[in-house]
Amino acid sequence: MNAITEAAKEGVIDRFLRASGLAGRGGPRWSILENPTDELEDGFARRKGVRVFGAGPGGQVKRDIRVEENYLYSTRRFPSNTANDTIGAGAVTAGDYDFFGNGQGDAGISMGYFSLGNLTYLQTNMEKGGKIPRGKGYKLFELGVSFNAAAVASDIVQLLDTCTLRFDKGGGNFIVQHGPIQLWPAGVGVSGFAATTVAATSLQAASNGLPHLGAARRFRNPRLLEANDTFKYTVNAAANRPNVNAVVALSAFVEMRIWLFGYHVDRIAQ
Repeated sequence: MNAITEAAKEGVIDRFLRASGLAGRGGPRWSILENPTDELEDGFARRKGVRVFGAGPGGQVKRDIRVEENYLYSTRRFPSNTANDTIGAGAVTAGDYDFFGNGQGDAGISMGYFSLGNLTYLQTNMEKGGKIPRGKGYKLFELGVSFNAAAVASDIVQLLDTCTLRFDKGGGNFIVQHGPIQLWPAGVGVSGFAATTVAATSLQAASNGLPHLGAARRFRNPRLLEANDTFKYTVNAAANRPNVNAVVALSAFVEMRIWLFGYHVDRIAQ
C-alpha cells in the first residue's frame, strides 16, 4: 500500500507540472520538497535529511537535493585606504559598511582592499554579492563577528566600542537592529594578545568571545534565506569613541569578518 501510495503521489505531481507547463520533454528539471512544513522544521532541528520529489522530462524521478552544514562569510578591512596597502594607520570614517554585498571576483577595493584585484575565498564565499543564487538556500542558526589574528588589541577594542550591526533583507523591507557587535561573539580566533619589553612588561588583551564554536550566538528561530533573496549585514561605525570623545584611529589594518553558520541546501548538478 505504501509503494502504491508513493507512486500515485509522484504521478499526480508529475502530471500537474506538465499540465502547468513547468515540466515536459526537454524542459527543465524541478525539485519539490516532499515533507510537510512541520516535518521540515523537526528534521532540521534533529539534523535529518529532506525527502525530495524531482520531476524531469518524461516524468523522470530525481532525488537531487543535498543539505550540508556550512558557513557564509564576508570580510571587510578597516580603515578604507584609497592610496595603497602599506599605510595601515588611520581614522575610521563614520558611516555604514556593508557585508555580503560583494562576491567572488568582485573588486577588492569594494571591501577596503586597495591593491587586491579581486575578492578571493580569504574574504568571502558568496557566489554573487547580496543575493542567494537560484537553486540554493540557507537556514542560518548562528552569527559571529571576528577579527584577523594579527590585529592589534587596542584597535579591536575601538571597533568593539564604536560599531553596531544590523540585518537587512529585501532591500530594506525587513530590518533587524542587532546593536553593538560585542554582543555577537565570534567563537573563533585566538584568546588574547600580549606585548613584552625589556624594561617592563605590559599586557594587552581584547576578546570578542571565546575561541570555541560553542561561544557563537545561536538563534532559537533560524534565519531563512531562499533562492533569489537579497540581503546584507551592515556595520555602522560611530564618529567618536564614547569614553574619551576622540576619533577612532587605528594603528594598523584590521579585518572584520561576519560569518553565518547553518544548513546549506543545494541542488545536485545532473
